[in-house]
Amino acid sequence: MKLEWISRLEQFLERNDFGKNWDGAYQDAVPTLRQFFHRAGFRTHITSEWESPSRHSELVATKQFLVVRIPWAEDYNGKSLVDLNALEVQSQRHHAAE
Repeated sequence: MKLEWISRLEQFLERNDFGKNWDGAYQDAVPTLRQFFHRAGFRTHITSEWESPSRHSELVATKQFLVVRIPWAEDYNGKSLVDLNALEVQSQRHHAAE
């Protein structure tokens, strides 16, 4: 499922003139990815590096039981980069009665 999401997001970003270089994450790529998820019926929010399991800032998209987490961080040149290969897909199927 992870590879399927990576492929879908890559195709979407490439159609929006990002090519393979998704730097300027917070200014460019993250708002575009949020748009993608909103159109697909997801709710999104940003998680800080202090709150995220990856210890990077993350775009978190949630729809029913599905959670997609996309981290971004700075490279060695100080540019913020979205790392689709570090994307996580989680299913949250918890029962209320325990």
